[in-house]
Amino acid sequence: MKVLTVAIPCYNSQEYMKKAIESVLPGGDDVEIIVVDDGSKDNTKEIGAQYEKQYPGIVKLISKENGGHGSAVNAGLANASGVYYKVLDSDDWFDRGAFLKILDVLRSFVEDGSG
Repeated sequence: MKVLTVAIPCYNSQEYMKKAIESVLPGGDDVEIIVVDDGSKDNTKEIGAQYEKQYPGIVKLISKENGGHGSAVNAGLANASGVYYKVLDSDDWFDRGAFLKILDVLRSFVEDGSG
């Protein structure tokens, strides 16, 4: 079971999406990263596919017709399997230490049944 799904909506994000994805990877098998390619015209889809291939079971790529940010967020939610859900914009990232602390708290919620 995935503790946390992190959806990363991407539209023409090739220049900065890697930093967002890399900031979630330290969560390992407890996280699911859904990269939503929202009809990008650059290499966003290809970059997402590379991560999906390199991290099977952790990274999932969804490619869809452009529908705007809300549509991409909803596509991530519709495909999420984690107990908790978080949106991370493709031009943002998590602080490693803070992210791992939050993930520990979420794990404890799941383990004690309060999640």
